[in-house]
Amino acid sequence: MKRKTKTTTRKSWIEVSSPLKAEGAAGVYSATYSLEELTRRGTIKDEAFDSFKRVTKLADLSWRALWTRGAVAKAGGRENFLRQARAVIIFIHGWDGSGAIWENLPAHVCAAENDCLILVPDVNGFGGSPFAKPDRLTPDQCSPQANMRALEKWLSTLKLLGARREYPTVFVGHSMGGATLFYLNERLWSGRTVGRYAVAPALLLNDLTKKSFYRTLGAGIFAGNLLALDKLQNQFAPFVINQLIAGASKAVQAEHKRIFKKTHKQTIARTFDAMGQAKKPSHGREWNRFRVILGHSDRLVGVSPMLDLLASLGFTSRQVRVALGDHYFFSVSRSSQPLHAANREIMLEDIRELVAESVKG
Repeated sequence: MKRKTKTTTRKSWIEVSSPLKAEGAAGVYSATYSLEELTRRGTIKDEAFDSFKRVTKLADLSWRALWTRGAVAKAGGRENFLRQARAVIIFIHGWDGSGAIWENLPAHVCAAENDCLILVPDVNGFGGSPFAKPDRLTPDQCSPQANMRALEKWLSTLKLLGARREYPTVFVGHSMGGATLFYLNERLWSGRTVGRYAVAPALLLNDLTKKSFYRTLGAGIFAGNLLALDKLQNQFAPFVINQLIAGASKAVQAEHKRIFKKTHKQTIARTFDAMGQAKKPSHGREWNRFRVILGHSDRLVGVSPMLDLLASLGFTSRQVRVALGDHYFFSVSRSSQPLHAANREIMLEDIRELVAESVKG
């Protein structure tokens, strides 16, 4: 008599997480995940994780997933909630940041769109997603294009892209994360609905002065001949904070300082350099369900060069708006409150409209 072999069913990734954490909106909770931990616990196959690392050059990728307790209870658990999710909304941070720079915006989107899954990853060598060999990193491996490929590989690994279940997806990207959205692989997304919301995208193709500056400074940091390592911490970090995130909240400024201190020097340099080497995006169709919002006093993303670039790419006035504020016009400090306070509500409305458009198809 043959002995029956016992088959084990892998848990869905959403079931295998850290303890739940209450977020900054009523009823919204999050859990933290990483591909390495999911592989260790048998939820993701070893070969899938190895493929991810080989393609992306990352050692791991970490993220938060957000949902409302009521929505998960109504669905009968996290796995059912994932299966039934109306859409997936993904927040992508920029250079020298982490998912924390979004503060409570993902939670408020989650509360308003409680039948959607919200994902907030750390990306491109920062936070919980470091490169495996940062000392051998090239700008092509950490460019906005490469960042998009890594995100698509991550979504495929989680079976949120390229699987039987097709999820309408909305990307929300800030700064370098916003630039990333211009490089979506349209062939990979063919037949699927996707929305994109670029917030102060650091796509400097038409701003030759800033483009040259970032390439020169990035190369200098990498070579070690522009700033010694001790001066890198004391001079360069304050420069970035004062120039780019002066209007952001204290929490966002503190997070940038934390990430700067813990990130490998070559990652800082090469990603900075990559902003100056970005290639012009190509696309085979109109920029459907793609919106851009800029800050009128942004010191990184100049309004005039960006508007010229968007016009040359085929964007229309209906897709672009300018908000009052700087590079972090959605984050509120005491000094920026008069200008920035209303922008979060504007962004929330825009994101919800994109979700509705993406679900409608």
